[in-house]
Amino acid sequence: MQEQKILEEFGLNERESKIYLALLKEKSCTASKLAKLTKINRTTAYLELENLMQIGLVSYTIKNSKRYYQCASPKKLVEILETKKKKIKSILPKLENFHKSVEHFKIETFEGKGGLKTFYQDILNNAKDVVAFGVTGLAFEILEFEFPHFIKECKKRKITARYIANQNSRKLLKKLPKNFVKIKYLPKIYDAGITTIIYKNKIAIQSLQKENIYIVVITDKTLYADYKNYFEFMWSSI
Repeated sequence: MQEQKILEEFGLNERESKIYLALLKEKSCTASKLAKLTKINRTTAYLELENLMQIGLVSYTIKNSKRYYQCASPKKLVEILETKKKKIKSILPKLENFHKSVEHFKIETFEGKGGLKTFYQDILNNAKDVVAFGVTGLAFEILEFEFPHFIKECKKRKITARYIANQNSRKLLKKLPKNFVKIKYLPKIYDAGITTIIYKNKIAIQSLQKENIYIVVITDKTLYADYKNYFEFMWSSI
């Protein structure tokens, strides 16, 4: 269920998500009934309800000596996110100072959809222009909801892009706004499964195969300059 998946990404565990969704539908409900509806052990259901109350998503009233639970407005989810955002912003300057102290040469690896989203956020935070070759367009499929938002943010921040893409990516890349990215296509015999992304003194090697999603990011000024030259040569040759 899409709603449950998104709630779990929000931070609820699987049982909390099931209880929250069931309670939204029931409006008001006892813990025993919720346990039956969600097929969760009653004792566990009580514990998960306590957790949901702790974060303000659930409350209860007493009728005939029984607790009847109800959900807060779903808008409370957004309020919780905004509160978390404010807390992170309050410590961001200190975290940035820690981050700036890293060495000049660095290798980072990101895995899975979560790692992919973190990588794209790094592009938003640091890049002014991005070039890439071996572009597959698979990000539109893997991050069905998040990638269009990433594109909008790139436009908003005026990040320009040039792609040397696979022939078989044409259909997916048609979704990109033409004023955001310029695209040239490789001959079909050179279609690649791995994408190389070049931005802000970084080289990223990206695999978006469904069972093998990872990105290796190398931060190195010399390597960046060399790869950028390779890209310019390919761009001018197509």
